[in-house]
Amino acid sequence: MKNSRIYKIKYGLITTLILAVCIFLDQHSKILTDHKTVELLGDFLRFESVHNIGAAYGIFAGKTIGLIIVTSLVLIGLIVFNWFYKKKSILYCFAMGLIFGGAVGNLIDRIFLGYVRDFIRMNIFSFTFNFADACLCVGVALLAIHILFFDAKIFSKKKDKDNGEK
Repeated sequence: MKNSRIYKIKYGLITTLILAVCIFLDQHSKILTDHKTVELLGDFLRFESVHNIGAAYGIFAGKTIGLIIVTSLVLIGLIVFNWFYKKKSILYCFAMGLIFGGAVGNLIDRIFLGYVRDFIRMNIFSFTFNFADACLCVGVALLAIHILFFDAKIFSKKKDKDNGEK
């Protein structure tokens, strides 16, 4: 029993540390690039300040209160999921820290500014994003990898007893 408490504390600390680092880097990068345009690699990569009053691709523009409510409900749902999820690993904690950090980073902007500050513009994409968006995307991809390859029953090493296999 003590051992499971240690693992819960360890995984909780890892997730919290990743979350805090994401929020810190997200907010500071937004402060440094707000109202600026800086070309880094010619037209390929530049920091270009954009105030997004909607969600991805500007959908739900002007629906800030709704986006705050939806984001808050999703975060609550993730907290509940995380509380009951038993097969935690370092990869899982890293993924959840990135997801929480990205969501909270953008939520902070929406609550205090009424918009999200985007600034990373790559010529290969048709949109501008920020560090929190990148954390969310990487976190969701890592969570999918964890669930599909390290938790899915179809990939389990245990043989199905119903088939008579040992």
